[in-house]
Amino acid sequence: MDKDVKDPYWLAGFTSGEGCFFVYIRNSSTTKLGKSITLKFHIAQHSRDTELIKKFIAIFGCGRIELNLDRSVVYFVVTKLEDITCKVIPFFDKAPIKGVKTLDYEDFKKVGVLLTKKHHLTEKGINEIKLIKSNMNFQRGSV
Repeated sequence: MDKDVKDPYWLAGFTSGEGCFFVYIRNSSTTKLGKSITLKFHIAQHSRDTELIKKFIAIFGCGRIELNLDRSVVYFVVTKLEDITCKVIPFFDKAPIKGVKTLDYEDFKKVGVLLTKKHHLTEKGINEIKLIKSNMNFQRGSV
């Protein structure tokens, strides 16, 4: 853990407030079933906090920085499935997120398992992922 961010529970709490877990389902001309599924984990901050966001790459051992200067936002972003399943998910399993975002994390994790097991290569698997995604983030009903 980086010398400036010593407590993984701090990072879990920070993620609860500033992070997001996404499942993207896109049309694809290069896949047999015509769908491509990608996971994305990100943490957003004002662009003045770029140095803090850079530390997350060291903490997780993966990811990249994305800037949106029009909105003055900097993102720590992880999209590589292996990094998500081998680094991000184990991190949050050890330092759990609290609050409603826990539900999004658990759904994100379920989709990660399905992707790892190649379920997205079947129509049934894609439909299962679509169902999970349909209840995540802003689509999630009140708990």
